[in-house]
Formats: sequence, structure tokens, C-alpha cells
Amino acid sequence: MEGDSDYRKLDNELLNIRRYCYPDAPTEYIVISKNTLPHKRYENPLMAKLYGQSKSGVKVSIKTLINSREVELIKDPILEDKLEVVVRRRPRNTTLTFKEVFEILHKVEELLGVKIEWRRPFPRGSC
Repeated sequence: MEGDSDYRKLDNELLNIRRYCYPDAPTEYIVISKNTLPHKRYENPLMAKLYGQSKSGVKVSIKTLINSREVELIKDPILEDKLEVVVRRRPRNTTLTFKEVFEILHKVEELLGVKIEWRRPFPRGSC
């Protein structure tokens, strides 16, 4: 991940830009891991649901709340079994920033018990 100052700059630009309908944008961020995690036997129940031995080639989706945001963890064969995380503005429904998304990604790593290298978050949604 890039430095904190880079994301603070992106957040400032995102919040002050006129082409988005503040506070409606973004409504969600999509982040995909750079690498595929191995399918094996995991003791962590979430990892077992996502990347257990029987989950190879199967789409799996888990929804949870982290920091009062809906977070969906998706493992999809279409994405070569990479982990996709969708962070939604709801139910808190306040502005969602890059900084907050990275805080949530760190919590996802803690919940899964693995360190994951992430691609750049993609903000989605506006009026």
C-alpha cells in the first residue's frame, strides 16, 4: 500500500471535487487482492469458508459489519480466486474515504489471520 499522505491527498480531492454529488459519492469501494490465497485446511473459520479445500473453483460471499460499514468478502473463480472486498457506505451512510477503507482492510486481515497485498481501491457510485 502507498503512503498515508497519498491517500489523504486523494481523500481531499474526492471530497472537494464538483463532479460527484457530495455526500453521495462514493457509495462503495472495491478492492481486490494482488495474489490468490491457497486452498488448504484453515483453522480460522472465515478462511475455511473462503479458501477451504472444498472451495476451489466455487464462488463464496460473506457479508459482515466492520466499523459500522457493510463489508462483503468475495472469492470468485472469475477473478482467479483472488479475494475481493466491497466496502459499502451503508448502514452508517456518511462519507466513505480511502483512509477508512484501508483501516477496514487491516481489520479484514486481522479477522482472516493473514497478511494480504491489495490493489488500489476503486471508488464506485455517484448521482
